[in-house]
Amino acid sequence: MLYARAITLRNCGRFTVVASDFGSDYRTHTHVTSEALYASLTRGATWRPRLIDLKDDPADFTLAYDVAAMPIWFLPGIFVADGSPRLPDAALDTAAFNVVHEFYPSTSKAYVFKKGALEEKKNRPYHVPTYGTIQAVKPDQRLITYAFSPRRALLEAFAEGQTFILGKKRTMFQIVGLSAVVEGMQKRGECTTGWLELPPNYGGHFQSFEVVAATMRYIILRGTTRGEVSYVEFIFPGGSLCLPDFYLALVPIDEVAVHRQRISG
Repeated sequence: MLYARAITLRNCGRFTVVASDFGSDYRTHTHVTSEALYASLTRGATWRPRLIDLKDDPADFTLAYDVAAMPIWFLPGIFVADGSPRLPDAALDTAAFNVVHEFYPSTSKAYVFKKGALEEKKNRPYHVPTYGTIQAVKPDQRLITYAFSPRRALLEAFAEGQTFILGKKRTMFQIVGLSAVVEGMQKRGECTTGWLELPPNYGGHFQSFEVVAATMRYIILRGTTRGEVSYVEFIFPGGSLCLPDFYLALVPIDEVAVHRQRISG
C-alpha cells in the first residue's frame, strides 16, 4: 500500500539554482528535483559520507543517501503562481555582479577570434572586471510537491511551520500547507499524471504531455499515458494524483518496487 501527502512550501529567502548561462547571464530553475527534496525534507538523516572517485563516480543518489532506511520519496517541487508553473517576471529578479583578477584569477584571461581560431588576448589588465547577472526566485513564493511512502507514519511526521534548508545556496523553506494523508488505490487504464521527474527518453510513455523543465539528466513533465498502464491513484480535495508503474519502477525504494510488481501482476 502507498500513501501520499501534498506539501506546500515557501522560500524564506531568494532561491537560485543555476539552470543556464547565456554568456554571463545566469538563469535559475523554478523547480526542485526529487533528490534535492529528499535530502532537504529528511534533514539529511540517511546521508552516508563516502569517498568520491571524481573520474568514475556513478552519480547514484542511493550511494549518498540510504533511501531504504527512510523509504519516502517526493515528486519534483514546482514553483506555482496563480495556478501556473510558469512564474511571472514579478516573481523573479536579477542581480548584477562583477569579479576581478585578484579574487578569481581565471577572469584575467580574455579570448578573441583570429582567422577562425580562438586565441588568448594578451596583456589584459588584472583590474579589469568581468560583469554578469544572476537570476533568483523572490522570497515568499509557493513550491508544491507530493510526498509518498509505503509507511504512513513518515508522512504524518510533517507539520506546518517546519523549516528546512534547500539548494546549494542553502535557502530556508517553510511548510505553509499540508493535505491529509491519502491512501492510494490500485487501478489500470489511461491516466493523467502529476509532474514527474523522468529520464529524457521517457516521452514515449505518453500520448501527450507538457514539459516544465528539461536537462541532459532528466525531464519534468506531466501528461496522459499511452494506452493502458497499471497505476496508483490518490484522491485529494483539489483533484487526483496518478503515479504510473513505469515511474514507480524508478523510485529508489524497495517496498515501492515490490508494490509495483504486485499491481502489474
